Amino acid sequence: MNKAYAGHYLKPWFFVTVFFIFLLSLQAVSAATPFNVQKRYLYVQPGQTLFSIVKVLYPEQQDKWPEIINNIVKRNPHAFRHGQAVNIKVGERIELPHINSMIQNKHVLYKGPEAVGQIITARGKTFAISPKKVNRPLLVGSEIYVGDRIFTGVDGFLRLSMIDDAQIDLRCNSEMLIEDYRLLRAGNRSVLYLIKGSLRKITGSIGKLATDVYEMRTPMATVGVRGTEYAIRVLQSHGCDGSLDVNSDGLFVKVDRGAIDLKNQKGVSQLTEGNAAHIGANNAGPNGINVGSGLFGAADDGETSSWWWWLLGILLIAAAV
Repeated sequence: MNKAYAGHYLKPWFFVTVFFIFLLSLQAVSAATPFNVQKRYLYVQPGQTLFSIVKVLYPEQQDKWPEIINNIVKRNPHAFRHGQAVNIKVGERIELPHINSMIQNKHVLYKGPEAVGQIITARGKTFAISPKKVNRPLLVGSEIYVGDRIFTGVDGFLRLSMIDDAQIDLRCNSEMLIEDYRLLRAGNRSVLYLIKGSLRKITGSIGKLATDVYEMRTPMATVGVRGTEYAIRVLQSHGCDGSLDVNSDGLFVKVDRGAIDLKNQKGVSQLTEGNAAHIGANNAGPNGINVGSGLFGAADDGETSSWWWWLLGILLIAAAV
């Protein structure tokens, strides 16, 4: 075999050998770095919420928790029903942002005031007025912000999901101001002002730590809690069906779970689970009361009554046939 022919014959094997060595080197590299160190992943377990995940994984960035939560929802639309942070799906794998990259790109991520909550149920006439006096309707998916004054009409109802996993049911004929709502490294803050109307609240993480500030203010008294569920009604002269109500004088509050502190000019009183109290317009101390029918009412979203109407319609049609 001459040298020219031998060289021609060996060239294909030479390239195959080089390519094979290249593949082995890639395999070695991939074995050494099995994942992108700039990304982290987590499989959602039963009982986990997005807030609890962020709280554990980013303990030193409390002032950025709302931003991190929004970032995770945007990165993982498949893992959240209706794009809502409170509706995370168990078993889904979510990509977690690298906190350093978030800090470096903060000017890109910031798009205005941070939302402190979202509307998850809306019925009837509902709207908000911003600190700049801009009126906007509140629909399912609408975000709410510090400084918003929220209104519900005669047939209005809103269910709000807040950034600390708290839930607020704002019933008809109500007006509420969000004075402050923040997750901070040195202490969280939730300050709401129920100017009139009624609501039911299930508190979230704010209020459970000694350094937290939690206040539900009203014209009659201020409610403070350490993790609880309660209903409150103040200066509401009409029921949710439009009827006049003789129990409109003062403030009524009922504790469904936990305990609350009631503070007014007469001092501070504690109200425990299962009890209700009334504070009159004369700013006297709270008096224990037995809750009458319709005083607080079930702050439902109308779904139950809709089903009853559908069922009644079907029965009437069946009877006619």
